[in-house]
Amino acid sequence: MIRKIALFGVCLAAACMGAETFGAENGYKNLSIAVYFRYQETQSNGNDTTQLATQWANIEKQVHVDKVYLETTRNRELVTEDAVTNLKKFFADRGIKTSGALGLTVNEMNGFQTFCYTDTADREKVKSMVQFTARHFDEIILDDFFFNNSKTDSDIAAKGERSWTQFRTELMDEVSRDLILEPAKEVNPKVRIIIKYPNWYESFQALGYDLAVQPKIFDAIYTGTETRNADFGQRLQSYQSYLQTQYLNNIKPGGNQGGWIDGGTDVERYAEQFWDTLFAKVPEITLFNSQQITADISGRRGRIEAEAEANGSLANLFAPVILPDGSTYQPGNVARIAGYSAEMLDRFLGELGKPVGVATYKPCNSVGEEYLPTFFGTIGIPIDLVPEFPEKAGTVFLTRASAADKDLVEKTKKFVQAGGQAIVTSGLVEALGENGFQDIAEIAVTGRVTAKNFSSGFGFFGGFGGSEGAASKAQAEESDLNIVLPKLRHFENDTWNSILFNTANFGYPMVVGAERSTNYGKGTFYVIAIPDDFADLYRLPEAALNQIRSLFNRNMWVSLEAPDHVSLFAYDNRTFIVQNFQGQPVDTRVILTEAVRIRDLLTDQLISGQTGGGGRGRGFGGPMMGGMAGRGASGRGGSQASFDVTVPGHSFRVFSAE
Repeated sequence: MIRKIALFGVCLAAACMGAETFGAENGYKNLSIAVYFRYQETQSNGNDTTQLATQWANIEKQVHVDKVYLETTRNRELVTEDAVTNLKKFFADRGIKTSGALGLTVNEMNGFQTFCYTDTADREKVKSMVQFTARHFDEIILDDFFFNNSKTDSDIAAKGERSWTQFRTELMDEVSRDLILEPAKEVNPKVRIIIKYPNWYESFQALGYDLAVQPKIFDAIYTGTETRNADFGQRLQSYQSYLQTQYLNNIKPGGNQGGWIDGGTDVERYAEQFWDTLFAKVPEITLFNSQQITADISGRRGRIEAEAEANGSLANLFAPVILPDGSTYQPGNVARIAGYSAEMLDRFLGELGKPVGVATYKPCNSVGEEYLPTFFGTIGIPIDLVPEFPEKAGTVFLTRASAADKDLVEKTKKFVQAGGQAIVTSGLVEALGENGFQDIAEIAVTGRVTAKNFSSGFGFFGGFGGSEGAASKAQAEESDLNIVLPKLRHFENDTWNSILFNTANFGYPMVVGAERSTNYGKGTFYVIAIPDDFADLYRLPEAALNQIRSLFNRNMWVSLEAPDHVSLFAYDNRTFIVQNFQGQPVDTRVILTEAVRIRDLLTDQLISGQTGGGGRGRGFGGPMMGGMAGRGASGRGGSQASFDVTVPGHSFRVFSAE
């Protein structure tokens, strides 16, 4: 067991966690933790802090809290002056900062019913509650009910001929200025107002969240990073906790104050939300809410400890905490997941550089192929979601959402001709139609689909993928995967099949590219067929996944070979993280340029690399021709080495390349 912990890196550091001391005098060097109190907790605890004193004493033994957000309103209710004053004093006596919060709902149990902002009485009520809160706090956060789903007669009349999306974005921009920012600063000129965005970023504009305007006028923004269950209707993949945080980092550089997690009943997922949010390098994380973090998780102790070898990062979650007076405390609440995670991440967050990845262009308020970038992140491609066309990137990934930019085609032509690599989805090609990328390559979506059986024998870049017999043998060794993909049409020898699939002994491309002698100017251009069900990306054979990663990561200094649900996070100072979202350990291979060894930042363990030989026979470094030959993960022609890394289930490992 000791050898297993040493091997897995994260576990060795985790084994020491129980020796950490807690208390109000202890903080974290590289992150800050806040706890959110809803209106009902603010009012009840403010009336009588006796029970809170006992609860908070237990919380402080499990996690260090720097700040609390005290919500003053929810469901049209408003806290009393005495409740706010008493609770502010309670936390001030404990050295904890207090900020205000607004939950601007009419009835959250009625489909999150919002205020009607075309109704004079509702507008005056919101304004008065904002000013009440601003008199008590120098910082206020808007909980993610600051949207509009009202369709009253007054809304319908005010909307006129506009779409609901246009009407609501314009309305909520006006509400932001006239009912939130100006009234608050009128009574408290030094107040900072933070707008917190939900996790459903693909639908923001339809309900009035305007990413093109609001981040510019609010003092700061905040990211909802709750990704509790990918099977829910919101399709929230695990990687989204990181991706959406980084997207908002790019929308308001230096102004994304933090990430917000909740849903503590699943221990592993709660921890992953915490980690992935902070992997995006935000300064603060908020735990929602004050009642949820007191929930008992000790009933899961036996299972977690029994799975310690596979669940390395949480192996010692229930280890006794040594308090400053030398006594011990047995943790067992959701708060301990946060505290335990914070102690672990605080050891290396300061050593990570700025997050980097494949620049994926999503203009503000755009829609199309919803949440697709999160699926690519979950198969191991570092995604950097950006709101403006990334002219200086080496590779740009364009989805149907990118079509919101009316100048997209011209920007892409200029980018590729100058030497960039563009990868566009079949959905984007279909959306643009005859006004698309024909000047670069005449590739079209036929409007027909086919069910594909993938096999390692038919996965390759820009060459001939082996004999028919070899392909048939490989196909027999793998389960048939009937994945529905759109058919791409291209002209032979002008563009080339890069990744093939096989149906009834007939080959179709999954990726088609303009490369080798048919490069457009100095660059390359690819179209990738996207499955009807994005989750079918997880069903691809590992060989196909490795080749997709190799294509996307051509201009990255690091690439990954692994099964699905293993993610790679990269930073500009050559540090990186490999995270396993699966419940069992996985063996991965990391390929780096200009590196001879990697250092585990949690254990200081050194791992030497293997040079030459490409991948593990699973697609990376397989038969190649032309533009990709010998370029590996970087596209810069430098030397490369591979490193075998085992990652426990629901865990991660963090390294620095040397």
